[in-house]
Amino acid sequence: MTEYGLWDHAKQEQVRRNILTGRIQPESILVGDTTHYYANSSFETVRYVDENGEEHRKSQSKPTKACRCEDRLTCGHPWSQTDEGAGTIVKGPKQVIWGHKAAILGLPLQGIPLDAAAVADAATHDGQTLLPHVERLLKQFPEIQPWIGVVLYDRAADDEPLKSAFLKDLGIELKSAVNPRRRQALTEGLPKGMDRLSPYGTLTCRGGFRMDYRGARFETERFIYQAPLAEDGHTPVCSGCPHKPWCSPLSTLGRVAAIPFDQLPHIMPDDPPMSKTFQAMMTRRPAVERMIKRLKCDFGDETLRKRGNLCFQAYLDKTLLAFHILLSQ
Repeated sequence: MTEYGLWDHAKQEQVRRNILTGRIQPESILVGDTTHYYANSSFETVRYVDENGEEHRKSQSKPTKACRCEDRLTCGHPWSQTDEGAGTIVKGPKQVIWGHKAAILGLPLQGIPLDAAAVADAATHDGQTLLPHVERLLKQFPEIQPWIGVVLYDRAADDEPLKSAFLKDLGIELKSAVNPRRRQALTEGLPKGMDRLSPYGTLTCRGGFRMDYRGARFETERFIYQAPLAEDGHTPVCSGCPHKPWCSPLSTLGRVAAIPFDQLPHIMPDDPPMSKTFQAMMTRRPAVERMIKRLKCDFGDETLRKRGNLCFQAYLDKTLLAFHILLSQ
């Protein structure tokens, strides 16, 4: 069943049955993420030279032969990796994991995972897995294609060519958390009274208050911020601020600051992450973490007992099949 993809076929039939019977209701937003499973194998580091003549290092599972020849080192049978698809997964500066990677897609409001796909190489960047996975999901279940208008992902998908590809190829809008790419907070060249502008677009004044984002003026190419209201909900915090005499002496509605677009070049002015609409939509993205928890902890195990991507995909298919069988009851 693993070799011929029968587990995948059974999973697709059960998911489709839940869609057609109404167990899965339409949603306009799709959320995605990747997760790792600890591999049941060891690895070795090899060196190779790319097409530009540059030398690189890469971890891969140790090679083996399927034969039982007495002299396996010199026999003519081919070598193969003991755990195809396993790779080095970097979770942080000091956290590196040897394992397999799975890409998860699901519906956030209902908390239902629709597909779990084994990544061909676990060392692949998360952003490179998203578009092929969404295309695979829509091909498997064309019934849901009219539903989906937006895909939510983490900062790994904060890439303008990737977002353009989603719109061009699928007609779907991709929204992601901001990836500052090592940009530092700005403390100079800011409007009067402003103390700090973070790479995520958060503006803080000298009084320690976080300015509210109000919108963008495209004719002057500026992001507009305004001082927040005090606890009474009517008076701006500027009224009791010691910096008011020199920051905004004549203002009765609170300090208003304008930030040029070029101070935040990595943020799209027509869809900035500071807006309340964007932030409200992104609150749905963590739902994929709960889906991953159900698949890894409630229905399975994060440590694999078999090797190879075929077995890993079958493991994911069986886990998802169990989830949707219970959903149908």
